[in-house]
Amino acid sequence: MSEAWSFSLADRRSGLYCYGSHGRAVIAADGTRADAALSGEGPFTAAVEGLGEFELEALGAPVIFGQSRRREWICRIRGQSSGYGSVALGAALGDLALRRSLWVCLAGELVVVGLAEAAGASVPHGEEELEVHVARGEPLEPAIVADPRLSSTYDSDGRVLRAGLELWEDETEGERERGGALRLTGERLASAQLDGVSVAFIAWHRSNHTGTGCYAIERAG
Repeated sequence: MSEAWSFSLADRRSGLYCYGSHGRAVIAADGTRADAALSGEGPFTAAVEGLGEFELEALGAPVIFGQSRRREWICRIRGQSSGYGSVALGAALGDLALRRSLWVCLAGELVVVGLAEAAGASVPHGEEELEVHVARGEPLEPAIVADPRLSSTYDSDGRVLRAGLELWEDETEGERERGGALRLTGERLASAQLDGVSVAFIAWHRSNHTGTGCYAIERAG
């Protein structure tokens, strides 16, 4: 693949939490590092040394982020019905100082994918421009969120501990009057560091629905 890539896998049933990027991987549950590779056009194959190969079947069209043109697919791990993952293709960090990316999957029925990038160190953390897409249906059809808000709490090592999303999908006045934001809260299941990338796997909640996802922070240098 000519583009920079990353993938993440989350399966609470089996305890599988894995993030791979540019030929390296970390198994977040215990911090194990290993070589990784990604191939295919959707379905994708993610190969991790010591774990084997995982087939990732895209659940729908990719989310395409406007400024960076980064493309991200939410996938089901074939053969493990409770497991989901993400595959992202696009430019490497390059001149960017910071990139925060996350995905949420609630039983494959509701998916949230977000990206925030900072072009320079002068942009305060948490004040980057955030772009979020919500996808529903089968196959998934992504739509951009008009007013997304992301809150994060960190531990003493700077890793994400908890996160919250408040997503105003429509900018109409009526939606705000009805309190119609989509709200999700989450807490960390596992985390690790990988060559300038801080990865947290999150258990997400919305009303009586639960799901999993990954929250990755890339920093220059």
